[in-house]
Amino acid sequence: MKAITHYLFSTGVSFTLISLSHAPDLSSILMALWLSLSINYLIDLLGHLSRNGNPTRTRVTHSIFTAPFWGAAVAIASLTVLSQASGPGPSLYVLGFWTSVGVLVSEEHLFLDSLTQAGVYSWKRRIAIAHFRYDNVALNLGFALLGALLIVATFGS
Repeated sequence: MKAITHYLFSTGVSFTLISLSHAPDLSSILMALWLSLSINYLIDLLGHLSRNGNPTRTRVTHSIFTAPFWGAAVAIASLTVLSQASGPGPSLYVLGFWTSVGVLVSEEHLFLDSLTQAGVYSWKRRIAIAHFRYDNVALNLGFALLGALLIVATFGS
């Protein structure tokens, strides 16, 4: 999937999750946006190698076992940095909530990638739910629009 599709879909799902758990405030919206952008960017940055000019996915970030680690790590690191800047550390509830959001964002990334030809890693093999090209216009547009609709629904209710 295209990066913009990952960003919009993850942001939409994250905003929806926030609105279901509590009234969205500026800090939670910014944190959800940060996690959606940074986790998706990191997964693709660390998880794509170039072989003969063709990018290919690696187990480093595109495995059902490693992706949740990256999502949790980014969320915990982000909360740690914020708590150093703002005073006392986050409560256990806050830490658990945002770590869960980070894991969810990483799994959303894998879900979208599992719809493409290259799939994602499970144990020692790749799995794919579907075999669309990563740049399939209809698929990218559909999930990008779904993410955008979820964002609008979050603020429209």
